[in-house]
Amino acid sequence: MNRFSVTIVAVCACIMACPPLVGDTLRVYHIGNSVTDTIRYPAFQKAAQSAGHTYIFGRHMIPGAPLSWIWDHPDSGFMEQPFGYYPTALSGYEWDVLTLQPFDRLLEGSEDSDLHTAKRFIDLALTKSPRVTVYIYSRWPRKNEDGSVDYEAKWLRKYTGGWDNSYETRDYFEKLLQRLRQMYPAMRSRLFLVPVGDVMLELHRKMKRGEVPGYTDIAQVYADEIHLNDVGSYIVGCTFFATLYRQPPTRFSAQPYGVQDAALVKKIQDTVWQVVRVHPLAGVTRTKGAKDGR
Repeated sequence: MNRFSVTIVAVCACIMACPPLVGDTLRVYHIGNSVTDTIRYPAFQKAAQSAGHTYIFGRHMIPGAPLSWIWDHPDSGFMEQPFGYYPTALSGYEWDVLTLQPFDRLLEGSEDSDLHTAKRFIDLALTKSPRVTVYIYSRWPRKNEDGSVDYEAKWLRKYTGGWDNSYETRDYFEKLLQRLRQMYPAMRSRLFLVPVGDVMLELHRKMKRGEVPGYTDIAQVYADEIHLNDVGSYIVGCTFFATLYRQPPTRFSAQPYGVQDAALVKKIQDTVWQVVRVHPLAGVTRTKGAKDGR
């Protein structure tokens, strides 16, 4: 096979691996706790509509709960009608997207590990939605007890396998995704992550360089130890939009999130797309240097 043929095959493989999700409607089911609620579903719905898209959502949310707790409590928490809690929603309705938010559990080695529980949710979703695309919600690290957060150091730590909060790092979420891809080789082109933590890292770096007026540290978008304020929620929503709809978030309105500063909104939108469009695990595109892993 000559070099030209190899190039054509590689390009075709890339296209097949990353079919665009862009379209008028996405049906999305979210599983997580209040960190997942940071998406602010009604606001996201309005903002997506302003960009020309329809977002139909369901959720199973239990405050403070890891995925394993939600699995073990199938009739508790908060949900959306008519879909209901995850047993009914995943087995009775078709979904384009399933998002899973890992929280305070180790990667593997027990029945309550994120890998084991994620597999349970994915297997259930596949019974009704065999073509579902699954996203791991790669969230941000929480603040220190004194209210500080050395964001870059926290986010770029390596996962240790211990109970030391290294399960809220880039390394952890990427390891979880890679293990799931090993378990579901036929789903490799439909298993991704939503890189919120990486977007926040890039914004943090820009703030440190004085490129975001009024901000010097990403800690300013935190509302408490782990939850985010309006600006932080818009960052999350914007990242979800760019990742799920696979397009720049320039038309994803900040008005439903209560963010009025046009210059700040543009900086967030530009940064989100800067990160998402080339992220090797977000599923939006492949670049010459991108590969599945770091």
